Amino acid sequence: MIRSPKNENNSGFPDACVPSRNNTVLYAYSTDIDHGTYHLSTETMVNNADTYTTLANVRFDTKQEEEIEYHSDWISFNVSVFSHPSDPSLGYGNKTTGSNLYTVLKKFLNNKKVSLCGAKVFVLAKRYPYESDISDIISQLRSNHVFVYIDVDSIPSGGSNSATLYEMSYQTNGYCAFATGTGWDLSNVFSGMIYPLIFPYQIIAQNSVVSGSGRIEVPAFKSSIQPDIGAEYCSFAITVQNHTLDISFVSMNYTIESTDGSDVFKYPSVQSYPLYGTAQANWVYLNTSLSYKWTIDYHYNTDAPQIIECRVYSEFYHDFLPLPDF
Repeated sequence: MIRSPKNENNSGFPDACVPSRNNTVLYAYSTDIDHGTYHLSTETMVNNADTYTTLANVRFDTKQEEEIEYHSDWISFNVSVFSHPSDPSLGYGNKTTGSNLYTVLKKFLNNKKVSLCGAKVFVLAKRYPYESDISDIISQLRSNHVFVYIDVDSIPSGGSNSATLYEMSYQTNGYCAFATGTGWDLSNVFSGMIYPLIFPYQIIAQNSVVSGSGRIEVPAFKSSIQPDIGAEYCSFAITVQNHTLDISFVSMNYTIESTDGSDVFKYPSVQSYPLYGTAQANWVYLNTSLSYKWTIDYHYNTDAPQIIECRVYSEFYHDFLPLPDF
């Protein structure tokens, strides 16, 4: 049984905006994305959005700007997404034009058709924007507690500024990952990125600025399920750089371990999926009678600052978490 949202919360957001299992979902993807990545990612999206009834989709970076399509049922969403495949021939046809993603997001934020509260936005990006200041968009996303998840191709089809993509997801407690379509890394990242559709309540959102070698210890946490149920699967994700993976990254390993030492999940191991580009996501089984600690050991061969993002999600209700300083 899922707990009902409380009338009050400590998230700093209005009581009228609380987490829900059916917040709006927007799926936005660049027409420059290769067909294999589009097809696998879209299958992942539609197969895991089947319990949602407030859905939207849009193909961007097209010469003729396309409108966001809104749906009140999964079937029409499914039909719409697959009838608008990625197609680079519909794009700008050059490497100099920047992405129009932010134009699309502004339209979504100003729509009068669906609720923005707690919306989940999933983006497949290939062409980078040029904008360097998107503080107005970030402020509006944060005021409605919209989560932004962005899967970015490390080899852009145009544009130059990927930093704002990362900043937008970081500032909304989503996350941004960089990978390449080559070898299916980009679609594999997206497969883990949609876990919040299945586990809609975020219980950990920690960002750590690090350099060189060291250790991060995420404060002990528990499942948000009722104790009488016993255990639940949760999902989690970690990213290791705030830009395309480069040679400064050497290694990352971690354990998610019960504080009594009786239950341990390790990365890397046969239990875990590999690192795809800059992201790694997985599932973990949590006993509700135990607390868990997430310990991450990292190694970079430079003292330049790096950001490690840690996210954990539950199927059971949890209030919104505080957002980063902005």
